[in-house]
Amino acid sequence: MDISDQKSVERFSGINNVDEAYRLFPQIIDRRWNVFPLREANNVLIDNTYALKSRPGFGSAVLTGTDIHSLWSDGVRCFFVDGTTLYEMDAAYNKKVIMTVTSGYRMSFAPVNDRYYFTNEREIGYIKGAVNYACMNPSREFKLPLPAGSHIEYFMGCLFVSVKNVIYISDPLCDYYDTRTGYRQFADDITMIRAVDNGLYISDTKVWFIKGKGNDEFVREEVEAEPAIPFTDLRTSADSMGYDVSGDVAVWTSKTGIVIGDSGGTVKNLTSDRYHMVEHGRGAAFVRDSNNVKHYINTLY
Repeated sequence: MDISDQKSVERFSGINNVDEAYRLFPQIIDRRWNVFPLREANNVLIDNTYALKSRPGFGSAVLTGTDIHSLWSDGVRCFFVDGTTLYEMDAAYNKKVIMTVTSGYRMSFAPVNDRYYFTNEREIGYIKGAVNYACMNPSREFKLPLPAGSHIEYFMGCLFVSVKNVIYISDPLCDYYDTRTGYRQFADDITMIRAVDNGLYISDTKVWFIKGKGNDEFVREEVEAEPAIPFTDLRTSADSMGYDVSGDVAVWTSKTGIVIGDSGGTVKNLTSDRYHMVEHGRGAAFVRDSNNVKHYINTLY
């Protein structure tokens, strides 16, 4: 081959392991020619110019423990569980004991004004300041504190907690529910509750969009055939995911790919046409800003 026939490949669109390798042709993305898909990519990042960059290595450990999990932050406060203890971690990576919890259960969190609600199938309550509190028992007929569950979310002044295949819904602006009306039953165990501006995405064997101004008006609509993998869901700005609209979106991972749902219930699988997922039982996820690109990063296991 004459060396003059050789070309440099400098722009890449990401992995495509769906199409046959011999069909991976250059693409036009954002009016850029010769953007190539990759069959495999290990330890590299793609920036906003579609250039490859080596992924940074591991930094030094900032905090160690024996069984750390359920790391969560809203950018203001950060919590995690280690063994049988729920901790808060500050910006200097110092930890402070919040309370004792049952070992081996994943913790979910939901910020509500100056409170941080938590639940892990065995405990439920909230953190205010540096103190943990139990949900209120109103001692009124037909009213009970919300039960401990797998997932917790806040929407339209109400808390939503999943216990197996049931969603418990608090009365407005409190953490107890009405035993007559404060629940909704689904076909199978709930794997996600994630609020956006105008509704809730809830997953059991499918993903549903729940819209309405309150418990009495909720309407359930199927929006995705595949369920969300537990704990891979988060809420982030639409702009950070490349949507030129205002408001927030929900993002999660299913066995068919990474899925995004906007504030109106419109859902799109971002990766199904170019990336085959390996099925997993649970995960964790966050959004990171690096190389001028917002990355949705998940860990599946």
